[in-house]
Amino acid sequence: MRLFFIFITFIWKTGFNPYSVYQSKSGISANEILQKLSDKLNSCQTISYTYFRSINYFSEDYHNETSGTTYLDYKSNETILGFKYQLEDKQYKMVFNGTENFDLNQKDKTIKINYKPTLNDFSSLSLFLNSIVTLKNVLPVLIAEKNLVKTLSDTTIANKSFYLVSVILQNKTIDGLGTFTATTIKRNFLYKIVIDKGSFLPLHVIQTNNAEPTDYMLTSFFNITTNTSNLPELSWYYSTYTNEYKPVSEKTTILIKKNTVAPGWQLPYFATTDSLSLNKLKGKVVLLEFWIKNCGYCIAAVPKLNALIKKYSNKKFQVIGINAHDTKEEISSFYQRNNPIFKTVYDNGLVTDKYGIDGFPTLVLIDKKGIVIYSGNYNQGQFDKLVQNALQ
Repeated sequence: MRLFFIFITFIWKTGFNPYSVYQSKSGISANEILQKLSDKLNSCQTISYTYFRSINYFSEDYHNETSGTTYLDYKSNETILGFKYQLEDKQYKMVFNGTENFDLNQKDKTIKINYKPTLNDFSSLSLFLNSIVTLKNVLPVLIAEKNLVKTLSDTTIANKSFYLVSVILQNKTIDGLGTFTATTIKRNFLYKIVIDKGSFLPLHVIQTNNAEPTDYMLTSFFNITTNTSNLPELSWYYSTYTNEYKPVSEKTTILIKKNTVAPGWQLPYFATTDSLSLNKLKGKVVLLEFWIKNCGYCIAAVPKLNALIKKYSNKKFQVIGINAHDTKEEISSFYQRNNPIFKTVYDNGLVTDKYGIDGFPTLVLIDKKGIVIYSGNYNQGQFDKLVQNALQ
């Protein structure tokens, strides 16, 4: 019932009905349509639009919707991105003026300024994911790649015919800036791009995969305006906003280091009324995994951690999950889907802060005396050796 409701909402909000797709009779190829789309986007010095994004990962019990406005300025290609932008949603306004970028939190009236951004500072910007920025950057690569499966169909939306180009990528996805990211799990990713036949501008980008066919990400574009007048000059400078917005207090997060004493804690198990303290684990080699529910790498780590536990089941080795983000119901859902055999304790954020955790999953390996011998990402071969040496 829930899937049906979200599916109907998808059609209602976007007008896109996958059942109305039919073979294109235009006599042209998918590549030709992609080239026309690419030419159109490359001809625009400025692009502004309203977007709507819906992420529905039913396999992970995750649903999220966001919407906002985007303004892209390509008149100067001398920036590290090749364009400037102003993005805005319900809570944030984000500006990159070619030199520095700053985020305005419209809820708590704070401003965060990055005076010397690098390309990495923009690569994970969620508002770019499957956006017009993504399309503009990735289209030349998709067009040039002869081995990709690309098909062209027609689809009817609100009694109007649109092009529908489908592209299949094997074991990789497209990030927000239009580069490819390899996946650790082998699967095909299908990208469907709905294109207006008159303007050759995009209407929808729908991303699915063959392993979880009910999972999808939809990005829709409305009110697209090209080559518009410039935004006010002062809107590009953070000094314009400093009377209303105050600098956010910077909190430096430093991951706990090797050869330091692991901070003590006592935390409740998520599924019972019992609790666990680190002090009770003295004399054992302890692996702490800090994780959250909506994290692909956390999901991928479960079978690896399970295998590690089974390998050293007769040794003084303990794996404990620590979750400071999700509700008990969400943690329970994660356990039902992924079947970890290690126990998880529920943190209120204090322990996560003490250990300097700012990404997930992060693992901290502690020896029998309570001293940290490793902190960082999961590395199968490295962990096996570390655990073996610590257990001796």
